[in-house]
Amino acid sequence: MPLAELSGQVRARELLYNMISRNRVPQTLLFAGPEGVGKNLAARLFAQALSCRELQDGDACGHCPACIQIERGLYPDLLTVAAEKQQIKLDQVAEIQEFISYAPLVGERRIVIIEDAHKLNQYAANALLKTLEEPSSAVLFILLSHRHSLLPPTILSRCLLISFISLKPAVVVEILQRLEADTEKGADAIAGIDAAAAWSGGSMGRALFFLESENLLWFSDFIGRFSRLPQSTLAQALDLAETAAEFDEREVLFFILRSFLHDTLLAKHGLEGAGEGDMHISTPAWREAVRLFAGLPEIEIRSIRQRLLEVEKAQAVNVNMKLAFEALFTAIVTVSDRI
Repeated sequence: MPLAELSGQVRARELLYNMISRNRVPQTLLFAGPEGVGKNLAARLFAQALSCRELQDGDACGHCPACIQIERGLYPDLLTVAAEKQQIKLDQVAEIQEFISYAPLVGERRIVIIEDAHKLNQYAANALLKTLEEPSSAVLFILLSHRHSLLPPTILSRCLLISFISLKPAVVVEILQRLEADTEKGADAIAGIDAAAAWSGGSMGRALFFLESENLLWFSDFIGRFSRLPQSTLAQALDLAETAAEFDEREVLFFILRSFLHDTLLAKHGLEGAGEGDMHISTPAWREAVRLFAGLPEIEIRSIRQRLLEVEKAQAVNVNMKLAFEALFTAIVTVSDRI
C-alpha cells in the first residue's frame, strides 16, 4: 500500500515524500497528532517506501517482498514496540537496543516504531534517550504519540516533528464507505456511517468503534446522564461512576468527556457552530447536553476539566478507577452547593 493512499494528511504525506525523494531521512521522527488519524498507518507506509526495492514514482510498490513483509508484520528489519499495561518499560527499551545493535538483514536500515511513545516510564525514557544521543545512520526511530507534550523535553529535542491533524468528517465518511463497499447494506448503514463520523472527532479508530450501534447507544446514554449530574443525586453519580469504571475502552471514554467539557466551554462563550471554534462532536443530542451543562459557572467547568485530566493521568499508576470516577462525579453533583 503506497503513501499516496494515506487519506486526510496532505502536509504530513508531502514531508515524507520529500524525505524519500531527497534520500535525507532524520534519525528520529515524531508523528504527533490526535488518536486514530493515520499515524500508525503512515509509519508502516513510510517504512515500506524506505525498504521497497521497486519504487514507483517515489512510493512503495506494495507487492515486492519487503512491502508484503512489512504489511504482514514479518519484516526482519522492522521492530514495533507498544505499551504493556499503559507503560513502555525498561525491558522493552533493552529489546530495542539489542535489535539496533545488529546490522540490517535485508534493507539499508533498521526501523523502530514506538507506539504511544508518551507512555515511556521514567526509566525507559532515560534509557531511550541515551540510545537517541548516539544515533546510527543505519537506524530510524519513528515515535508515535497523541500526547507528545508528556514526552521528556530531552527526547522531544532529538525528534523531527511531523504533525497529523484530525480528519474532516467528509474524509471519515469516505473511508468508512470504502470499507463498507464490499458489503450489501441499505439506508441504516449509511445513517450509521454518518453517526459514526459525527462522534469520531476526526479519528478513524473511534469512527470504527462508533460504527457499532451498541457503542453509539452506550455513549449517547452516558453523556445524557453526565450532562444531568449537576441536577442529580449522589446515588446517581455513584451509579454513573461504576458504569464508567467498568467500561473497557478508556481512551474513547476520556476523549468523549474531554470533548464534552471543551465543547461546553465553547458554548459558554457562544462559539458553538463558529467554524474553527466549532464543537468536536455535532449532533442534536450532544448540543442539547452541552447547553444543559453550560449552565454551570465557567470556573466550575474548568475545575471539572482539570479533575478529569488528573483522573486520566492516574491510570498510569494503577489507581482504583471506580473511586477516582466517584470523586469526580460526586464533586459535580455538589457544585450547586458552591454556587
